[in-house]
Amino acid sequence: MEQKPKIIVVLIAYNCAKSLENLYRSLPKELFDKIILVDDASKDNTFELAQELGIESYKNPTNLGYGGNLKRALSIALGEGADIIIDIHPDGEYKPSAILPAIREIENGSEFVLGNRFFKGHKPTENGMYAWKLLPLVMLGWISKVVLKLPIDDYHQGFRVYTRKLLERVNFRANSKDYAFSIELLAQAAFHKIKVSQVPVEVSYTGDKRGASLKNSILYSLRTLKILLFYIGAKFGFSHVIFHEPTAK
Repeated sequence: MEQKPKIIVVLIAYNCAKSLENLYRSLPKELFDKIILVDDASKDNTFELAQELGIESYKNPTNLGYGGNLKRALSIALGEGADIIIDIHPDGEYKPSAILPAIREIENGSEFVLGNRFFKGHKPTENGMYAWKLLPLVMLGWISKVVLKLPIDDYHQGFRVYTRKLLERVNFRANSKDYAFSIELLAQAAFHKIKVSQVPVEVSYTGDKRGASLKNSILYSLRTLKILLFYIGAKFGFSHVIFHEPTAK
């Protein structure tokens, strides 16, 4: 009899005390085995609230950045035996309704599943996304798709589901500590011919949590273009550490 895969949700948290409980209450907990929160040295009581809610919680002594915090969370989940890791932001941007379809994609053979905010009939700008972000986001996504050729439409969003198979094949621990981690992982998936798919994800951008600032968006765009150049170079035989085989850890 085939063993049921162990599914763990990771919550990458920074100053999420206002939204954490609502997100936690809305999670379809019957679908997974455990929830892990890793707090990135928040200035509010995110960590204490997570403990009150009964979530297995960790707190970084210093801020590691988005990528650094995610690397720690993924490593913890893998160490606890996860076969499937669901990464959903505790600030409530992404609706948990995408979780079950994503798990179904994994069951059908995908190794890496992303959300798609631009599915038919859904406009993120009607749910709080800043309008000025739309055109550069679409253009950056188009460039990413031309280079990486993955069968997805929304390259630069935050709802993701990883498999152990993916994380053991790519050198994710060599990735950046900032938001560039996201595009680096997609480039690694393309380089190693990982099976990637997407599911519709509904979003809600409200209050202070409405995505990166203009400055950070520009920096992310520049880093994305740099990673795509590294990917092209790696395809032509120019070595880069993120495309190396991972070391056992």
